[in-house]
Amino acid sequence: YKNKMNIQTVKWNIGSHLSFSQTISPTVEEAIKKGMYTFQFFMGNPQSCTRQKISIDDIKKTQLLTERFPMNIFSHFPYIANFAGKSTIDGIAWNNNKNVDDFLRKILQELEYELSILSQIGNGVVIHPGSHPDRDKGHIAVAKSLSKINFPDNSMVLLENCAGEGNKLCRSFSELKTVIDNIDENKLKNVGVCIDTAHIWGQGEYDLRYIEEIDRMFYDFEDEIGMEYFKLLHLNDSEVKLGAKKDRHACIGTGNIWKTGFDSLIYLLNKCDELKIPIVLETNSSDMITLAFLSAEECFECKKNK
Repeated sequence: YKNKMNIQTVKWNIGSHLSFSQTISPTVEEAIKKGMYTFQFFMGNPQSCTRQKISIDDIKKTQLLTERFPMNIFSHFPYIANFAGKSTIDGIAWNNNKNVDDFLRKILQELEYELSILSQIGNGVVIHPGSHPDRDKGHIAVAKSLSKINFPDNSMVLLENCAGEGNKLCRSFSELKTVIDNIDENKLKNVGVCIDTAHIWGQGEYDLRYIEEIDRMFYDFEDEIGMEYFKLLHLNDSEVKLGAKKDRHACIGTGNIWKTGFDSLIYLLNKCDELKIPIVLETNSSDMITLAFLSAEECFECKKNK
């Protein structure tokens, strides 16, 4: 579905992950043209923690665009960053291993720079917490790493849940809570959570095909962490079976979560709208067309029922 201006229109606060080429303002322009209210991008090579340097001119252009077209802007820090240190028993961070700690300090410096940019033009930076074979020590090390960040004013880092694969950390709400509980309380205002539906599905704790399971997910998040920390939803379908402990994204309606129906998806979208949680699609921006169609259909059904 497209409107007459060729903009994919939806009723929800949603957008997708967009490509980035050295400057942010053209990415914002693309988001505007595609009718997005939220988008996400990599501020540099996702396989390197060295971030692209952003000019003052680019920041000002972006600010002018977002003043006219308000939106939520998130960046995603490289997947390769491990805030627990290294994925070995003796590679835990902040445990008198100079090589590990020095390496992680460099990563934190790059993250601080990215946070400084997003604090001027957007909302926050999403991170994968990392991995470690000793989960208890790993989560504490992640908390120590985040506590060492010199957060710029109005900046926020978002911890993302994993799909339960291997030794990756933060696979459940309770593990996310462990990290949050061990962060310096003076830094908590700069910390939020990003929940990924494909990761929730891969972990297997919530069957998102059912409305009651989505309600249970939100109830548990509120009970264990607190809804004030829920800052972003990554909306992805999944190629794998429920509880497969794998991270395999699929386009909306083509994976195992929503290929048989969209009732729970619409419920999830409306729930996020009610709670003012922005949404990012990470598969393909063409999914915006699917959601625009659902939005139009739902509006039609509402009018018909009235």
